[in-house]
Amino acid sequence: MSRTWKLGLLVSCLTLSLVAVASAQKPGGVGVRFGIGTDITGGIAYGGQLNYTLYQNLNAFELGLALFGGKFEESSEEYGNTYDETTKIFVIGAMANYLFRYSMDLSGPYFVAGVGVGAISVEWEERSQGDFSLGTPIPGGSMQSDDGTTAGLIINVGIGHRFTEMFDLRFQVPTFFISGTDYRDGKTVPTFTLTAGFLFG
Repeated sequence: MSRTWKLGLLVSCLTLSLVAVASAQKPGGVGVRFGIGTDITGGIAYGGQLNYTLYQNLNAFELGLALFGGKFEESSEEYGNTYDETTKIFVIGAMANYLFRYSMDLSGPYFVAGVGVGAISVEWEERSQGDFSLGTPIPGGSMQSDDGTTAGLIINVGIGHRFTEMFDLRFQVPTFFISGTDYRDGKTVPTFTLTAGFLFG
């Protein structure tokens, strides 16, 4: 986890530097977001974000420090054997979102498109019933597991609704592109989340 926190600290410092420069030039406000969701396999995803919003006429630019987590499971069959994979991820990252039709005085729907980078801690496990070649014996088969820390790219799109100056709800699809690790190739994890945002100032 030490590599995760070092990379997370680096991207956090870069984001805070951008916020400091931008806030000196444009009016904006500090906010927080919290949410929960899932992925295409029905796993659990959750996240939170501390952000700074810069208003630009009828649009806005959102810079944030983000935490994401999730547990995702997949099952498959091959040559009569069953394979169950479990992947747990924890992400510390920096996000930049552009908010279309989002202004200080405008309520109603708006759209989101963004990108981010992060340090990603991955725990991976594969269990098989019928296949005894994976490494560690278990009743009726075998298993293998590993974990590591790597870097990843985050692409985010979504749609939201601003109810008041301080509160909005947002449905978004943050997708994590995880670079390769020692034990497996890179992985793409699309998630679907519903978040609530609170803006202070």
